[in-house]
Amino acid sequence: MDFVYLFIDENNWEDMIIFLTEEDAINESKKYPKARVEIFSITNKFGYRPTYNFYKNGELITTNTIVN
Repeated sequence: MDFVYLFIDENNWEDMIIFLTEEDAINESKKYPKARVEIFSITNKFGYRPTYNFYKNGELITTNTIVN
């Protein structure tokens, strides 16, 4: 499964950034520990779907939500 990563800083929400690699997403979340990087799966049918998981301060935070 392929993913994209959306950088979200709550203080500057209009400056969202999309990352195409997990490594870039993790590094950016370490650089801005108060922000988070949401993970979206790429689908053939719908485009992008949220996984409800994200990186914060370089760590993966999972919500245990199942997305079909």
